[in-house]
Amino acid sequence: MRKIGVPSRKTDISPKIVLTADETMMSRYRWGIFVGFSTCMPQGIVPDWFYFRVFAPPVPRRNGRALYSDFGLRVIEASLAEMLGAEEVAVVHPRDLTTVVGNRTEIVGITGHDFLGINPPTSEFVDMLDTGPPYNRVKFFELMNNPVMKAKIVVAGGKAAWQLADEAIMEKLNIDHVLLGEGELSGPEMFKSILEGEKLPRILKGKVPYTEEIPNILGATIHGLVEISRGCGRGCSFCTPDMQKLRFKSVEHIARDVKTNVDAGQRSISLHSEDVLRYGVRSLTPDDECVLKLFRGVAAVEGIKRIGVSHVALASVYHNPDLVKALSETCYSMLDQDWLGAQTGIETGSARLIAAYMHGKALPSSPDKWPEIVKQAFGILDDNNWFNAATVINGLPGETADDVIKSVELVDDLKGISSLIVPMNFVSMRGTALNSDESFTMAKMMPEHWQLMGGCIDHNLTIMPELLRRYRNTKSINSWLLSAAANYIAHALKGYVKKMKRGESPTERREMSKWLNPDILHL
Repeated sequence: MRKIGVPSRKTDISPKIVLTADETMMSRYRWGIFVGFSTCMPQGIVPDWFYFRVFAPPVPRRNGRALYSDFGLRVIEASLAEMLGAEEVAVVHPRDLTTVVGNRTEIVGITGHDFLGINPPTSEFVDMLDTGPPYNRVKFFELMNNPVMKAKIVVAGGKAAWQLADEAIMEKLNIDHVLLGEGELSGPEMFKSILEGEKLPRILKGKVPYTEEIPNILGATIHGLVEISRGCGRGCSFCTPDMQKLRFKSVEHIARDVKTNVDAGQRSISLHSEDVLRYGVRSLTPDDECVLKLFRGVAAVEGIKRIGVSHVALASVYHNPDLVKALSETCYSMLDQDWLGAQTGIETGSARLIAAYMHGKALPSSPDKWPEIVKQAFGILDDNNWFNAATVINGLPGETADDVIKSVELVDDLKGISSLIVPMNFVSMRGTALNSDESFTMAKMMPEHWQLMGGCIDHNLTIMPELLRRYRNTKSINSWLLSAAANYIAHALKGYVKKMKRGESPTERREMSKWLNPDILHL
C-alpha cells in the first residue's frame, strides 16, 4: 500500500476509509439541485472564484465531515459502516482531505457522474462555448493531484466509473481500483480485501443487490435527494439507467431516508427514480394506490414542507392523467407547495428513431404515436402545475434532416407550456447498446440541427420569467443574482438564437473542441 506524505499525529483518530468527490459534486448549489448542471459548463465564462462562491459553494462541514453529500456516497458510507463501524468511515469535502486523512487511513474512495467531462450535457456545452475545459473535469483532476491521493489506496466508483476503467488512465491518475456497477455488496467486500492485504483485479464488477440489501443512509444528501427505485425497463439503446435491474424500495425504507434529511434541517425532499409514476410495479401500468401511498408516507414525515421528483416518463403521464392529478393534489393539499417539477425525455420528434432506438418509450402505445404522446403529456403536466426540464438528442445514429425537422416542429408545438427543453448531442457511452457508434459533435451539425437548437433556446428564453417567478424570493440577494444572471444570458443569446433559427451556425464551423479530447495526457 502507498503510504507517503501524510503527516504523523500524536493521537491519530483518523478513519480507515475516507469517501469523497470533486468539488462540483460537493455543493448544495444555490437555487436548487438542477443548478448542479452548471458544473458541466466550461471554465472561462465567469471567474472561478465567483462561480464557486455564488453558484456552487461548498457544502457545510463539521469536524471535517460533510453535512450533506451525494446520495451514492451516503449509501456506500452506510454499507461500509455496517462492516467496520461508523467511526471508521468519513464522507469528506476535498478541501478537508489533508485534515481528516491520517496514518490510520488506508483507502480513499471517490465517486463521480462525469469524471473526464465527456458525458452529455458537458460535451455539448464545452464544444459549443470552447472557452476552456469543463468544471467537472478540472476539479476531478485537481482532486487527483492532492498529495493525499498519491499516499493512499484509491478506489473509484459511481455512474461514470466506466470512464476510468482503463488501466492506462488508472496509472496516469494514481487510481488503484475501479468498481463498475452497484457497490452496496461488492464495495464492502472489496474494501475489506484491500484492508486485509489481498491482491485484487484492478477493475471489478459490482453485484446487484436486492432492495432489502441496500442500507438506509446515515447522513443527509444534497437537496434531500432520496432514491425510491433503480432501473427503468423501457429499453432505450443510448441510456445507462436502463442497464440496471428495475427494483423499488419500500415506503418505510424511503421514509427513513427522508427523516434523516429532515433531521439535518432539509425541509424539501427530491424523490429519485427514472419514472415516479411507475413506483412499485414492473409493468407499464401504474398502481395508483401504490404511488399515492408513497407520497402520503413521505408527506407524513414530520417537518417536511415540499416533495419534488427527479424524473417522470411522458408515456406514463399520457396514459395515466388521473394519477398525475391525484398525486399533484396530494402534494398541494398536504404540504406547503403549489407546483411540482421533474426531468423527462422527449429525445426526438421522429417516430422512426423512436422505433429504432427506444421502442419502449411510447408503450403501451406504438412509436408512431410519440409526437402526440409528448404534446398531450406536456399539456397534462401543465394543467396540474408541473414544470418540466426535458431533453432532445441531436445526432442519433442514422438521423436524417427529416428526422430533425420533426423534432423542430414538435418543440414549436410546445410553445407556451411551462418547461425547459435542453438539446444534447448523442454520446456513445460504454455499456449501452449504441456504444460502438460515433459520438455527435458540433462540427457534424446540419442546418436543421441548428434550427432545433435555436428553437429550444428560444422556447427557454420565453418561459424564463415564469421559471424565475416560481423560484424567486424577492427579498433575497440570491434571487436578485439569479435574475441578473438570467437576464444577462438571455441578452447575450438573442443574436445567436436568430442565426440558429435560420439554420446557421452561430460561430465558425470547426472540428471538435480541444477541450473534449478524453486523452488525459493532453490536459
